Amino acid sequence: MKIFQLKIKNSCRLHFCCVILYVATHFTGVSEAAAQVELKANLPLAAVLIPNVGVEFQVGKQTSLQLDVLGSFWNSIDGQPFQVNETFLEFRYYRNSDLSGWFSGAHLGYGMFTFQKPNDLIIYPHYNTKDSDGVYKSGRSFFHGMTFGYKKRFNKRWAMELFIGGGYAISFYKGYDGVRRVDFENDDFGYRAFNLSGEVLLYRGGLMLVYKLLPYKEKIKTKVFAKDL
Repeated sequence: MKIFQLKIKNSCRLHFCCVILYVATHFTGVSEAAAQVELKANLPLAAVLIPNVGVEFQVGKQTSLQLDVLGSFWNSIDGQPFQVNETFLEFRYYRNSDLSGWFSGAHLGYGMFTFQKPNDLIIYPHYNTKDSDGVYKSGRSFFHGMTFGYKKRFNKRWAMELFIGGGYAISFYKGYDGVRRVDFENDDFGYRAFNLSGEVLLYRGGLMLVYKLLPYKEKIKTKVFAKDL
């Protein structure tokens, strides 16, 4: 177990270095357009009362930083626990200088959850079994991966953004059936402190409504003084 955890930590460090390298190689000089700030809300998730909002700051000619959060206020869905919150910090590179068109991004994230494992979203490894009714996981996850999408501007202020993202998630969790723990180490040691798992999966996506905050421009009044000859 210790060797496995060490491999996980080394993998985290490697992916973190990759994110830093991605930022360094795509970061451009800040221009006057860097004052651009956008507010976002994920419409499909808002429709099911799971807020997912974000703010994006332009930091270069074709680059930006985005911070977004997601939170579920449901205690359960169809009788199964569904409580989750996620926070992501993402560096993006756009095709166009006004932060529109096709884009890609590298992100790091953290989340907490109490729900059944979403096997349908897991790419690798593939799980053939599904948790039975009443069985769920509760713990926390660390994410690092990529996002791809397209942003369409309608005017100076409004835009829509379609995106999907995924990567590697490391989770520390406990297993429950109702209120009873179900993850035993063995008969001698009792319950496990935490289970540890790592999966490649899709964990973010949607359709964002985007509102751009236009930079404030101060009007300069020019006074003309006439001199008497």
